[in-house]
Amino acid sequence: MWVVQLAGDTSDLAALAQSLTENDINISHDGQDYVLMSDQFTEGDDANAVHQKAEGLAAVINGASRLALDAINSIRVGAVYRRREDGRRDIFVFPEPIVIRFRAFAPTMKLTHANGTVEESHPAEPVKQWARVALKNDAVGKVFRILAGGALDWMNLYRILEVVASDVGGLDAIDTNGWATKASMRLFKHTANSPGVLGLDARHGAEKTHPPKQPMAISEARALVNSIVHAWLRSKCP
Repeated sequence: MWVVQLAGDTSDLAALAQSLTENDINISHDGQDYVLMSDQFTEGDDANAVHQKAEGLAAVINGASRLALDAINSIRVGAVYRRREDGRRDIFVFPEPIVIRFRAFAPTMKLTHANGTVEESHPAEPVKQWARVALKNDAVGKVFRILAGGALDWMNLYRILEVVASDVGGLDAIDTNGWATKASMRLFKHTANSPGVLGLDARHGAEKTHPPKQPMAISEARALVNSIVHAWLRSKCP
């Protein structure tokens, strides 16, 4: 059985381990490290193939975690090893930095109802659903890779909106679905494209129209795209 060591924020890993328990993506603590297992790792794979597949899964998990857990630090893929039947390990070390961080985060929330029953909620539970969809849906996988791969600047936010719009049939469909208004999306695009407002951070090198009189702030842009992506993912997860 192939197993992949994970490194990163231990609070995020603990939360993910509570929810990612299926065969397609399984994160657990083996007594020493948090590890990743998946039925995508086959007996015919070599260590390099497993490492490459693990990197792809980690990108999906990181993107979904950024959305669900507001995760700041990426989870990284470390050593790959094969568990033998006698309990020993064949370890294959790849030159990835091992980073361990911790931030205050409660992996489990409990709600006690009036009748005395206790309901547990795991913040990483959406990651479980989203990651499963991402393995089958190219658009969802692409959004998570963008989220995992860089800063949420104007360029990446614009790319995410483009992916969602293309998947559902355009900005009109986003408006029709009630995920965002046309006015808010127009202002977002106008601001993102305006070098008069954003300078070198703009998508365009030259001003093609007049700059917006009241440009959108980056915090508003992130909130807008975040809301659209959440609504889009809810439509993908029955």
